[in-house]
Amino acid sequence: MSDENRTRLRPAAGPRRRRPSAGQADRDGLQRLLNQVFDQYIAARVEQILLRAGTQDADYRETGEKVSAALGQLLALSRQLKGLQPEMTGLVMDFESWTTLESGQAAEIAYRQGLRDSSEVCRELMACLQRQGD
Repeated sequence: MSDENRTRLRPAAGPRRRRPSAGQADRDGLQRLLNQVFDQYIAARVEQILLRAGTQDADYRETGEKVSAALGQLLALSRQLKGLQPEMTGLVMDFESWTTLESGQAAEIAYRQGLRDSSEVCRELMACLQRQGD
């Protein structure tokens, strides 16, 4: 079979993408860097808030203590049942990890929404003050 009769794979026809300009690539890189820094700031700030809440907010501290006690009971029970249910300890530990992650993500979502809400409240307040001044 000659090369002329073979079917050759060709890229699908579609819009040609332009290579980003050096300036655009720099802006994209800067935007990614700023997003990473902001994400790190939020994670650190949420951790600070939760640590402070653990020492200053009695309800939060009590809830944390109840969660820790329940997890301790689950782990103790899973160890007792290890012969009957060997996968239970791993499951309990996975559950604890996933719920911790979920709680952290929920705190970050709430913090980000609070930032968005605060800017909206500021805009509304400024508009109200401006209307009063007119």
